[in-house]
Amino acid sequence: MKGFRHYWLWLPVVWAMAILLITSIQLPEPKSKDNEVGFVFVSDKHEHANKLLAAFVRTANQKGFIPVPTTSEDSRVLEKEKLDSLIDRDVEAIFVTTLDETFIRPSLERAEREGIPIIAIDRMIDHESVITSVVSDNIDIGRMAANHIAAKHATLQRPIRVVEVRGTAKVRSTIDRSLGLTEYDKAHDDLEVVASLTGNFDTFQAEIEMSRWLKEDIPFDAVFSHNDDNTFGVVRALESRGLTEKTIVSVDGVTEIYPLIHSGKVDATVVQSPNEMIEVGFKALEQHLNGKKISRYYYSSSYLYEGLVKD
Repeated sequence: MKGFRHYWLWLPVVWAMAILLITSIQLPEPKSKDNEVGFVFVSDKHEHANKLLAAFVRTANQKGFIPVPTTSEDSRVLEKEKLDSLIDRDVEAIFVTTLDETFIRPSLERAEREGIPIIAIDRMIDHESVITSVVSDNIDIGRMAANHIAAKHATLQRPIRVVEVRGTAKVRSTIDRSLGLTEYDKAHDDLEVVASLTGNFDTFQAEIEMSRWLKEDIPFDAVFSHNDDNTFGVVRALESRGLTEKTIVSVDGVTEIYPLIHSGKVDATVVQSPNEMIEVGFKALEQHLNGKKISRYYYSSSYLYEGLVKD
């Protein structure tokens, strides 16, 4: 045992060599479990987005998937980064509500190369990596709003003057809701769009844009607001100038819009179906994973919720 009398003197050397050996090994990047499904949603500031998120988590768990949700915080750059992160994670599939499908196209192409299917939720995205888009019929939503406004002002002997407060530029839902209103305008003589403002689906910006336009003192009768967040800003802008008798039609059906409808400050909102969007998205994903052919898009239901009639 004489040769091992001072063995403890060698312990630091042995530990150092062991640590060097361990740290020199290149460990593989962690990969996801086979049933993880990601969801990149626009922002947790919007109730409609939070309804989509809650439905996504609930439905994923019910169907045996592991939900991996993340928000882009209304940032195109962050949206692309979050998509790339989920692709790196090698998830089973990715649900997405995009701000700008053109900006994330490189990520969509990468997902296609990696064999990761994309399901567009509340957005229509035309790209080979997107196996389906689950949306409201936003053109019809625009028509519904126009029809309601026309009915409210049926006794006017002149065209109804409408201000459109649009959503985020370049987003398909914005384009289609505007198209529905424009189609009605072209097909009928009783309605005229006198202004199109960009509210960006945001209360503060909608209020700023509406307030700025009101300073021009251009006569108008009604407002078609592309979502309820826009509408909250529109109502504040109108109230600040004492304009409380305008017809306002909104979209989404978030909780805070109903008191405004019941008090007569807003005439109606087109209620969307976030739960249905997510459920249809997962059904489509399951069919795709089972090798079945699915449609390029599905429409979820929506309906006009009307409030009190103004005197």
